[in-house]
Amino acid sequence: MPGGLTDNFMRLRYLHLFTAIFLFAASVPGQASWAGTYTFDEDGGKTAGGTSILVTHVLEIIETDDGFAAVLKSNGYQTSRDLNCNTRNDGAKLFIFFESYGDDNVFEPYSAGDLLLTLERKSAKNGETVLTTWGAFKPVSKKNEKPGKVYFVKSEALLIDH
Repeated sequence: MPGGLTDNFMRLRYLHLFTAIFLFAASVPGQASWAGTYTFDEDGGKTAGGTSILVTHVLEIIETDDGFAAVLKSNGYQTSRDLNCNTRNDGAKLFIFFESYGDDNVFEPYSAGDLLLTLERKSAKNGETVLTTWGAFKPVSKKNEKPGKVYFVKSEALLIDH
């Protein structure tokens, strides 16, 4: 058959090209994998009077046409933060920047553009973990300020009411 060898060669080339593109795409961390709700339940111990210092931080990352947006809420002992954020994705890292205050916010220490925190995906024995490096946003307890540790854990359900 005329052209049979050429046709097979071209099919093989396309197969190799398709395989290379597929493997490259699979190896690049997907932007969509950041979307979801992350929680950090912080136990700050007890006050001198014996009251528990418990604060729940909820970070909801939403996929938009431009990448991602985020809402960070913290509620608990003497804490009520409601922060609207924008983000910048850089490979395995997601930088979260302050944009504006939400309706339920009490204190206003941040300025537009402040880097609040950075999340970084890392491979672990039991799958993937998310490490936190704090910026202008700090946990309530000083013991939780160590950078590069697992604080926020991705949950299955959306927890923030809009």
